[in-house]
Amino acid sequence: MKRAAIALVALGMTTFTVAPAFAASPQGAVQMKWNVAATASLTLATNYTTTGGLQSLGANNLQGYPAADAVCTSASAETALTMTFGQLSAQASVETACNYQRAVLASVITNDSSGYKINEWLDQAPTTGIQFCAFPNGSTAAGAGPASSNASAPAAISGSTCAGSGALLPAGSAATGTGPGQPGTAGIRSSTAPGSPYNWVSATSATAGLNYGQDIQINLSANQASSASDTSYIIIQLVPN
Repeated sequence: MKRAAIALVALGMTTFTVAPAFAASPQGAVQMKWNVAATASLTLATNYTTTGGLQSLGANNLQGYPAADAVCTSASAETALTMTFGQLSAQASVETACNYQRAVLASVITNDSSGYKINEWLDQAPTTGIQFCAFPNGSTAAGAGPASSNASAPAAISGSTCAGSGALLPAGSAATGTGPGQPGTAGIRSSTAPGSPYNWVSATSATAGLNYGQDIQINLSANQASSASDTSYIIIQLVPN
């Protein structure tokens, strides 16, 4: 009887176990790489509206300088991507000018975190005695358009210096194409940029879609020669930083 009791005790002792000691769990890593392509779009409108920032085909709004001399007085219905200054009245001894309010709208959408610039220039040198000034109107979020920055007609250009916030539009060269259009349009008007195009917009980072507006002023030299029908084009270029 004593031997059986001892056997039971020995068997009972075997129920106690000790977990084996393992090394620390090993770890490894794999690397993932990617890049997101930069994309950008540019859409243009003329005679744009402040509500919606849209192309308007209604009557334009012109400001003549000197106003008393009625340099430009006739509003005109428009076609898309066209600015019609109409018949202008030059003066015998002074520069005159006609400002087109809310003339051009540039809509930009991009995901490029480095930002962008909008440059512009004339496709080629305009008729002798004619100069163009651009007056930036600031920017708005998509779905609207900035109001004109000119409550009254800006003074005519003096030499090559535009009034107020205006900037002279330089001329490019080697103009090609058949007319106005949106980027990527067949037959769009284009030209080689001058060495220093007018920098309309400079954004240092990507932003939500923005609409940039500007007025465009045509300037006539004193006793500007008459003409039956003159045309000039503005080239607008979106450039990544």
